[in-house]
Amino acid sequence: MGARSNEAQRYIFVGRLIEEQPDDADEHAVLRWIGRATAIAKEIDLASAAELAAISSINHMAGTIKSVQKANAVLYRLLAQAEMAAPMSDQGAFIAAGSALDAMSAIGRVLVQATQRLRIVDPYMDSKALTDFAILANEGIEIELLTDERSVKPTFEPALARFRQQYGSKRPAHARLAAPKSLHDRLIVVDEKTVYTVTQSLNALADRSPASIVRVDGESARLKIDAYDQFWASARTV
Repeated sequence: MGARSNEAQRYIFVGRLIEEQPDDADEHAVLRWIGRATAIAKEIDLASAAELAAISSINHMAGTIKSVQKANAVLYRLLAQAEMAAPMSDQGAFIAAGSALDAMSAIGRVLVQATQRLRIVDPYMDSKALTDFAILANEGIEIELLTDERSVKPTFEPALARFRQQYGSKRPAHARLAAPKSLHDRLIVVDEKTVYTVTQSLNALADRSPASIVRVDGESARLKIDAYDQFWASARTV
């Protein structure tokens, strides 16, 4: 495994720790979480690792809520360090809570990679998939929107109709509704070869909690592409 891969993985791991906030009333969950944070910190910044270890050791005196708050301060600092070391293609994968503009920018960086086709999968799709995100793709890109026929939001189909009316062949948009509860991911497929997973639905991306957009590599990417090709083929056209 090369150094660049390690740097990307460290960045992803720190971001996931920030996302996976423990129940601060559960002392054992807090200690496990801080332990994982300490382990990865040792690979990034020894001073931060020592700080996390100290937080863990005084957890029973400081209380779990304060321990989580202190650990988060260290983790966000580590995230910034890990992001600077990560390859440029992996930077910007994590979005802080309440950062709507950052969320739009992060998705946009993925969408503009497409030269032919984009497939956006989100069981809870609403109008934002079109008004906030699909519009960020380059003109001429085929946009495929796959959502759940039962979970899709009422605003989606009216927005799709207006999008088609306004853009027509300049931004061709295709949409299909999959069988209820058949979609288990929120993801973006770029040119049928590159896959990104999104940890939250686009309708509320990073509104209340951190979110991430992470590239799926290797065999896992191919398996997801094949699986969602099948979902698309069997879904109902809108």
